[in-house]
Amino acid sequence: MNERDDLLAMVASLYYKLNQGQGEIAQRLGVSTSKVSRLIKEAWERGIIDVQIRMPIPRDFALENELVSRFGLRDAMVLAGTPDADDSSLVAAAGQLAAVYLQRIIPGLAPGSSIGVAWGTGVHATVSALPNNFGRQLDVVQLMGGVGALVVDGPDLARIVAV
Repeated sequence: MNERDDLLAMVASLYYKLNQGQGEIAQRLGVSTSKVSRLIKEAWERGIIDVQIRMPIPRDFALENELVSRFGLRDAMVLAGTPDADDSSLVAAAGQLAAVYLQRIIPGLAPGSSIGVAWGTGVHATVSALPNNFGRQLDVVQLMGGVGALVVDGPDLARIVAV
């Protein structure tokens, strides 16, 4: 590591790890805030700064943004695929993501609003990921159809959401 890399690492650490403002860093180094900004940018470009975000549910934010802009959507949530994931873990992750989305939009509904519950393993995964008492303020109705399997059948899933 050379002197320049050390400076970039120090500025990046002060800014990102110690939450110091660019003005504070500039004052400490005796440089302008724009110089600090350029140093941070250079640290990014040279790979000195490496941010890792640990997502509880892996999402494809780039595809979400593209869907929102291309189709004029208010929101989109896309599960990021992983090459080593099996079908059951993908269904569980999709259910968790759908549950997060429902928990985000349901509070905006008026009390007594209706929510329809269908059947299937994806809906079962979503219902399983919802917190207890999730549907208490809603009228939960079963949508038509069903496969007859107790674990994923519409009436049972509607009952679970409603209580």
